[in-house]
Amino acid sequence: MNGSNSLAAEREHLSNLLEAVQRCTHFLHASALKVPWLLDGAALRQRQKDVELFESLAALNERFAKLQDTLAVAMRHGALLKSEATSQFLKVLAL
Repeated sequence: MNGSNSLAAEREHLSNLLEAVQRCTHFLHASALKVPWLLDGAALRQRQKDVELFESLAALNERFAKLQDTLAVAMRHGALLKSEATSQFLKVLAL
């Protein structure tokens, strides 16, 4: 019974990670909507002291990094639950 409780806890953890991925994508999308796309060097030079633009870009960068980290944890956890080798996965992430 203890093994099934442990497996249930691991599945719940994976479910929570997937919910975190959904939250990350939601807020990443919201940040992306605040940025006037497409940005080029000339536009960035013109707005180099635009606090609102650069705060939006910083939020976008931070949220994208958080999404990558959360996806990596969720994918690794899923692979471990399926008893799959993760060495190749970790090499790809490191690259």
